[in-house]
Amino acid sequence: MRSEVKKKFLQACMNHGSLSTEQISEILGPISQSYDDLDLLGDVRNLVKEINNDIKEFNQELKFVKHPLLGKEFLVFGLTFETPASKLQHHYREADQLYFAKLLESMVVQEDYGISWVDMYNLPNLPDAAKKDLTKTRIHDLTTKWTQQGYFFEKDDKLFFGPRMLVEYASHLKTHFSEYIKDCPLCKNVVLWDIKCDRCEIKVHKECIRTYLKRKSNCPSCNEVWSTALN
Repeated sequence: MRSEVKKKFLQACMNHGSLSTEQISEILGPISQSYDDLDLLGDVRNLVKEINNDIKEFNQELKFVKHPLLGKEFLVFGLTFETPASKLQHHYREADQLYFAKLLESMVVQEDYGISWVDMYNLPNLPDAAKKDLTKTRIHDLTTKWTQQGYFFEKDDKLFFGPRMLVEYASHLKTHFSEYIKDCPLCKNVVLWDIKCDRCEIKVHKECIRTYLKRKSNCPSCNEVWSTALN
């Protein structure tokens, strides 16, 4: 019975790419009733641990991540191997994968890591051969699909990195765009928006620094007294 529960929940995670806590409840509710496991909703993290033990040999993982811009925690399905292009499903054309890579390049250099629809339709440095396949309709279809899969999300007429991007592409972004993308010095996970030290401007997760400042009063990077407001 437990194996069937794990199988159905994993399939839902794979189909959605990322799940909010509300979506997790919507999915696990019927599963718990079907298999008469009413404690399932209160045991999500243990369920995820069990699933991760089952799928790690396939270079897959489920991971909880808090998205600062959305203000929510998500459960993300991600691939753990290091080749970014191969993380996109094989049915994507070469031009599609190239567009995905160029889209990331254009977003990481922005202060807010976002991009407008106008700029999405006019990415620089795309080969002419790729441009022929990347019509506005195709670009719209691709970004819509990737948004549904959790790689991006739309806000204020711009596209931003979604929860799945923070999990699945974190290593790639830090390696290839180290000038713009770094780890939080406290939890060692990628940090994008969140909060900066007023003195050294290092970025940290707001929740991480809030917990840290309960014990200490100095910046974990420059060691000066932390003075940036947390609200």
